Amino acid sequence: MNFTFNAAKATDTACRLIEKEGQTINILKLVKLVYLLDRLSIQRRGVPVVGGAYVSMRNGPVTSELLDLINAGSLWGSPTGDWEKLISDRQNHEVSLIEKPAYQNLAEAELGLIDEIYREHGTKTQWQLCDWCHEHCAEWTPLDLGHARIPVERLAEAVGKTEDQIRHLAEGAAELNVLDAAFAY
Repeated sequence: MNFTFNAAKATDTACRLIEKEGQTINILKLVKLVYLLDRLSIQRRGVPVVGGAYVSMRNGPVTSELLDLINAGSLWGSPTGDWEKLISDRQNHEVSLIEKPAYQNLAEAELGLIDEIYREHGTKTQWQLCDWCHEHCAEWTPLDLGHARIPVERLAEAVGKTEDQIRHLAEGAAELNVLDAAFAY
C-alpha cells in the first residue's frame, strides 16, 4: 500500500528545494531530496508529504510519479497542479524555478521538514546523495536495470516503525486513498 501522489504538494516541495538551491537544481538531486523528505515525514509523522509509488532504481530510491512529472512535465490522466507554470522543462539534467509559488499546499510543519532535509543534505551533490541513499536506505534494493517497488510498509520498517505502527500506517494510507479518490477533481 502506498499513499496517493499529491502533485500540488510535489510542485510546492520542488519549488522550495529549487529556491533553496539557488533557482536551479539537478534532477537526480531533486528526486533524492523529495524521497528523503517523504522518508523523514513517515518516520516522524506517519504520513508522507508528497506520497506516490516509491521504487528502487540503479541510483537509489525515488518517487515514480515525481520522476515522471520531471521528465514529461505532466502526468497521464492526473492533475499536475501548477508544475508547468512554476518549474521549467528539464534541460541539461536540471530544472529551474520560473515563478515562486505561494506555498499554499504545504503546512508549516511540512515546510519545516523540507528546510530540515535541505539543511542536512543540500550541500551534497547528486552522486553523494545516491551514495548516501545506498548506504542508509535499507528499503532500497540494488538494481542494474529497471525498477522494483518499495512498499510503504518496508520503508516504515526501515525508519524504525513497529509492526503496530506499520499496520496503522497502511490502514491510514488505504483510508486516505479512498478519500483522495472520492474528492478527486
